[in-house]
Parts: sequence; C-alpha cells; structure tokens
Amino acid sequence: MGQLSDPFQNKQDDEFDDVSISGMPLEPEEPPPDEPEDDAASGDGDVVYDLDDWSELERQAVTDRLHEAAIPHNWDGTELQVAAEDEAPVENILDLVEGESADREDEADQPEPLDATRDQVAYDLADWDDHQVDELVDQLTAAGIAYAWDEAEIYVYADDEEAADEVFDQVSEAAAAATGDDDGMAGAELMGGLFVAADRLQHDGEDHEGVIAILEASKAIEGSKPPYGVGAADWKHLVEQVVSLSDLLLEDTIDEEAVTTQARDLRTSLRPFV
Repeated sequence: MGQLSDPFQNKQDDEFDDVSISGMPLEPEEPPPDEPEDDAASGDGDVVYDLDDWSELERQAVTDRLHEAAIPHNWDGTELQVAAEDEAPVENILDLVEGESADREDEADQPEPLDATRDQVAYDLADWDDHQVDELVDQLTAAGIAYAWDEAEIYVYADDEEAADEVFDQVSEAAAAATGDDDGMAGAELMGGLFVAADRLQHDGEDHEGVIAILEASKAIEGSKPPYGVGAADWKHLVEQVVSLSDLLLEDTIDEEAVTTQARDLRTSLRPFV
C-alpha cells in the first residue's frame, strides 16, 4: 500500500503554526508560572546570621520552624539570610531553638537518680565555688561513683562513702594548693584530725587517742581563720562544738553518754568538709 505524499516535504509553512488540525486557531502558550521559591534570594536588605557554631540538627530545627512560620529564607553554607522585615520573628525562632538545645544538654548532663532503697550520705557544697563543684563531679564520674543533687547537697551511696571521701579530699586539697592558701591546708588537715577523733569518741567516749586529739585541737582552733571552702558561720559553729566537747572531756567525771552524743554531732558537722 502506498504512502501519502507529504505536500510540504516534511516542512510546515509558517502560516500554519498557529492553526490546529480542526482549523481553529491555537490558544497562545502562556509562560510557565514562576516556581515557588522556598528560600529568599539574597538582597541588599537581607539580615545574615552566621550559625557556623550550631550543629546540623540545630540548623535543621531552624529551617523547620521557618517553614512552619512561612518565612522566606536562604542558606549560604552555614549562614542564614532573611529579609530585614522578618528579623524579629527569625530572632525569636533562633532563641527558641537555642533554648531547646540548652535544655536537652542540661537534661543529658543530669545523673541518674539514686536508688531510694539504698543508704545514702550527703555532702553540703553550699560554700564550694563552681570550679570546685565541676571538678568534684568530674572526679566522681571518673571514679564511677553514682551521685545525685538536692539543691546544694550532693548524695552518694553509703557503700561509696570511703571512695567519695578520697575524691572530696583530693578536690579540696587541689583547690587550696591552687590558691596558695597555707592556712586552708592546715585547716583542712585539722578538720581531718577532728573528724577521726570525733569518730573514735562517738563509739567510745573515753578513747585515749580521741580525747588527746580533741583537747589539742581545741587549743589550736580558737581564734583561727576558716579553712578554704568553709564559711565563717560554719567555722564558728565547728569551733563551738570542739570547745564544748573539750570541756566535757576536762570534767572530773566524764559523762560518756554526753561525750558520745557531742562527738557524733561534731562528726556530722565535719562530714561535708572532709
């Protein structure tokens, strides 16, 4: 079967360009609609935020919130560009994302709560500075000692008390050495000796070594300056307790029950500082 010849020899006359097969004129082609731009193009009126020190997750969170708020924006690497008219809401979004990140970091830094069914001991850190507290937490963590906070007090399991005492001593001595506080070092050693003596006397009101240590300490402690890390009020209270216990031991007839009670109270007061 033959083929119809192409009278135009595969060429279309220009006069038929706008005519359809039916002979009706074709609708003029409309230009394609502008592609919606999710990001704003950079312009002279843009505000630029350098978020290089933000994590990828944080920058993505900013992008998500900008999408939700329908705020045009553009990323140039880690630099965020927005129109000047959107500066206020964008800064609000940045503050929100930054605050959420800080909250997550704080939550991650919080230790696991201690088991309430296990015996615990507390250390009062009200007079410790931030540097000491940070160093203490680092040391406890490195030693594998679980801890928990209750305002200015830090708790550890009673089973870890001895190991925790060593950490506290190391941090206290390091802080005193860093400040060149010789009186503080001497005071720390004095409190350590008092703690041992009080511990002896709480079990035996007539313990010879405990009695001698308290009597000698009572002479050295009156009028002395507070050691490093001990507040004036706490130091005054400790001095009064040592003198009171010394007076009991100097009585002609020693009231052993009163001695053991006073020694126990003194040991409890000394506990956070040794």
